[in-house]
Formats: sequence, C-alpha cells, structure tokens
Amino acid sequence: MQFRTTDNNCGVTIDNPCIVEDLKQLANISIDKLRDQTGNDLWLFPKKGDRYDDKIENQFLFELDGKVLTTNNIMGFVGCGDTELTIRSRFSNKDGNDWFMQYMLQKVFAINVFDLKHTKSTDESLDIAALMLPYFLQKALGQGLYREYISQDYNDSNLRGALDISRHIKENYPFRNGKIAYSTREFRYDNSITQLIRHTIEYIRTKKASATAILYSSPETQANIKQIVDATPTYRRSDLRRIMLANLKPKIHPYYSEYRPLQRLCMQILRGERISYGSDNERIHGVLFDGAWLWEEYLNLTFSKAGFQHPENRTGRGRIQVFRDRDRYPRYPDFMKENIIADAKYKVLLRDSRDLIYEYLSRDDLNQMITYLHITSSRKGIFVNPLNIRVMNPETGDYLPETAFCTRIGELHGDGGDIYIIGVNIPQSCNSYNEFAAFMGVNEKVLCEKLKEISLDGE
Repeated sequence: MQFRTTDNNCGVTIDNPCIVEDLKQLANISIDKLRDQTGNDLWLFPKKGDRYDDKIENQFLFELDGKVLTTNNIMGFVGCGDTELTIRSRFSNKDGNDWFMQYMLQKVFAINVFDLKHTKSTDESLDIAALMLPYFLQKALGQGLYREYISQDYNDSNLRGALDISRHIKENYPFRNGKIAYSTREFRYDNSITQLIRHTIEYIRTKKASATAILYSSPETQANIKQIVDATPTYRRSDLRRIMLANLKPKIHPYYSEYRPLQRLCMQILRGERISYGSDNERIHGVLFDGAWLWEEYLNLTFSKAGFQHPENRTGRGRIQVFRDRDRYPRYPDFMKENIIADAKYKVLLRDSRDLIYEYLSRDDLNQMITYLHITSSRKGIFVNPLNIRVMNPETGDYLPETAFCTRIGELHGDGGDIYIIGVNIPQSCNSYNEFAAFMGVNEKVLCEKLKEISLDGE
C-alpha cells in the first residue's frame, strides 16, 4: 500500500484504515526518539550531533489525528508494516515530479544519479545505501585519513619494540641468522576501518555498470576512492569476514566522528541490507531528510563559492559569542562573510499583485538576524528563501524563465544595517528533469551575482 503527500501540508485525510494503523507506529513521535527506536533501519538527515540537529530533535516526522495526517519539514520515504509513505517536497510540480528534492540531493550527496523509487521487488541493483557512500566518504575524509595504532610482528635485525621470546625461539633457533622476533605498535592508515571502506568500494565495483557509476560520480569521489585504495596496500578479498568481525563494535576515536556513520553504512552495504521495503513487515525502513537542513546544505555549495563561511558547532569553527567576558551561549549563523550574515530559510516566499514581497518574516527570524548583526557589528543581513511563482510576459503571454531575485527590506534603527531577501525561484513549468536542472544552474549563477552585488553595495 502506498500513500503520497508533501512536506508542510495542512492536513490530508487517509481513507484506508490499514494505512492509518501502520502509520500510527511513527506518528506523533519526536525525531530524537525515532532515532533511538528504529536502530539501523531508518536513516535520518541531519544525523545526530550535526550543527542543525538541535533544530529538529523535538520535531515530529508527522502528526496523525484520527485519519488526518499533517507533515512538517521532513521529506523522503519510509516503510512501516505494509505501507510505503512518500513525503515529497511541496515544490513538486503539478505532475507530481519531485525534481526539486532530487536536485538538492544530487548536489548535496555529490552523485549524478539519485533514484528515490522504492519497491518490494528483488532487483539486484544497489539501493540508496550505496548511493550515499560518496557523501559519507567525503565527510569522513574531511577529518583526515583515519589512522590508528596497529600491533605488528617483525623478525629482523632492527629491534624497535618489545622482544617476543617464544616467537624468537620458534623462528630463529639456533640463533645464527642475526634476526630478532619482536612486536611493536605503529600508527598506520592501513587498518580495519580503512580496510572496511576498501572492501565496500570493491564490493560495489562487482555490481553492474549502473552501480559502479556511483564510484565515478564526481572528481572528488574518484580522488577520495584513490586515497582509500592507496592507504590499503594489504587489501585481500579473502579478508572480508575478518574485517567485518573487527568492525562489529565501534572503536573509532572521537576525533574521527564522521567515520562512525560511514562505518555503519559500509557494514550495511556489505551485509546486503537494502534500505527498502518488504524484508520484514515489523521493521521500519527508509531515508528521511529535514527540508530546512537540505536547503541549507544545498545553498552552502553556492555560498562557499562566494567566499562565505559555514559555521560548525561540532568543531566550533565560525561560532560567535554573545558575551565578551563569558564563553557561553555560542551562536552559529548559517553563513558569514566579512560584514555580512546570511540565513537560509525553507519557507515559501510569495509576491503580491504589485510584484512586491509579502511580509513573511516571523518575529523570531527577524530578532535572530538583528542579534547576529549587533553582536558581530555586521552591516548586512540576508534571508535566502525558495520562491514559487510563474512570471508572465504581459506582451506575449509566455512564461519567463524563473530566476533568483533580490530586494532590500530596509535599514535598521540604532547602529544601522541593511536587511535583504533573496528569493531563489523553483521552476514549475519545466518539461523534464534536465530542463529543471538547467534552470537551477542559472538560478545559482544569479544567486552568486546577487551576493556579490550586496557585498559591494555601499562600499
């Protein structure tokens, strides 16, 4: 049984009582509790501990009041019992094509293909678990190539560790070869974690061409894979069972926190555990994304090109302090650059009949931006929202290409500072995904230009 809806709906009625019963298992449960209850079968983004996590941990996946289903920012797909629930972006076009979510996933996860179709078939192709590998590999290697102390046995004339008497007697008696048996601990990149990643890469390579394409989806992915291959010269396919046993219990150093979800994903791929439906009616499967997180991560790709910094609460990079004399209550704006603060908002931006923006800013949004500007002495604040309009040429009656636009709301009292809104229009009149992606590419170029204009405004 399938049921489809969109994120942030105002309530839709479910007529099938069986679907209602299945969805009760997930309804009215916070994201934080959902993570703990579903174990390894349900992937939730952002993952626990992410800089965005505190914004969604108390959010419900969806609410169910009788037969009425109400969704929030969460989108993706999940299987529960015999029911397959798909939550599309509210920017899906009239034909139900969710090109906007798929485009953001393609960009954020750095892959060229991202098929969100899910069925109970026994298709041999890899599912979404393998498609997520480039993303997690990139995040992990961003912390450096994983290394750990490895116990190594030697038998040579260069003693540099603890003498192994029993092995020395066994291997070197009658002691005429000049060798000494000893053991030492070495800091090595070739270890059980990097070997696990290598085995996963080689496993994917054995699949059909559509699966191996994942490994060549971008220059960054190819470079990351080469780094893992170069670091594991002792790789042997016959060691797979031993490597998987060594990874049953997480033992990763806290510094390498990004390797933990990668380790979990690799184990899932090597075990053949597909993120799909039908393996067990009592289990919950799926991949879910917070729309606001996905929007922010997508915008980061463009903002980074414009020279903006994306603060991280895990490392403390880019954080700002509220007080001068107390290292407490740090704040993490979405994007920062010199005297500019930018905030990504996954809220639909509208226009009225005079082509002016509706007053949409909430009190909290505006207060937060004013606070950021004040404590950082920044002069410009920017809200970046998705826009959902169709602009018609009054002379020809044709719809114009949808692009990003920028408007200045006004100047603040007190210390001053200008507030801007940039609307990134989500194409609604495209006939194919390729056409949609081309329009979004234009939007990204226009967004870069608008950011540059704001940076130079008043200088």
